[in-house]
Amino acid sequence: AGVYLAGDGARIAGADAAEAAGERAALALLEDRGLPHDPARAADLEHVLARIDRLRDLLEAAFPFPSHGAGDIADDTLLCRCEEISAGDARRAIAQFSLTEMNRLKAVTRIGMGRCQGRMCGAAAAELLAAQTRRDIGAVGRLRAQAPIKPIPLAAGLSIDERQHDPAH
Repeated sequence: AGVYLAGDGARIAGADAAEAAGERAALALLEDRGLPHDPARAADLEHVLARIDRLRDLLEAAFPFPSHGAGDIADDTLLCRCEEISAGDARRAIAQFSLTEMNRLKAVTRIGMGRCQGRMCGAAAAELLAAQTRRDIGAVGRLRAQAPIKPIPLAAGLSIDERQHDPAH
């Protein structure tokens, strides 16, 4: 009671599951508040979500995530497209600078600093770093987000009217 989840916050299972979970969360909220709700519809949604969960379990069993695949990436494979960093470049940096954390790898190699800000390469780079350092994926951290920023002179932020009233101008 009091916690209502839907979409990827509840489970990653696709758009149909997100829609059903959203409706189920709304019905649970109504029920918890003592407002009119449809218990039969709630039961139907529970059956839909259970069916989707069974399918998801089967798919995960049939196609498991390759937990140690990044360690086998060939050195000439492009890891970060934006900054043109290969897996070999990353491995050499990891060895040369004894890197064990994603943001140190980012600082040394520029992985995750390009246009996509690590959205395309971040997970693969973390897997590669974990494999190279024989650490758990959770131990290497994740890329800290940083919006691309271009510095501008302070005067550019002043309006023309403000500069005209300034005795220095």
